[in-house]
Amino acid sequence: MYTETINKCAANAARINRFERSDKLGFWLSSAMAGAYVGLGIILIFTLGNLVDPSIRPLVMGATFGIALTLVIIAGSELF
Repeated sequence: MYTETINKCAANAARINRFERSDKLGFWLSSAMAGAYVGLGIILIFTLGNLVDPSIRPLVMGATFGIALTLVIIAGSELF
């Protein structure tokens, strides 16, 4: 039922493993950049969270977290 999805996940894991083994510095830098992008997203979350009414603050902060993860995906970083 989920064979195709599992195969895609396994292929992606194999790709990440090959990347880590072939270019350790590049993998480390890519992982560090992913952490930096998430950190920038957290700064954005708290900045926007402080600007809105406390009754909707959790909703705004939760919705904004997707921006941080989207930035990691668009930038092509490795968030292992």
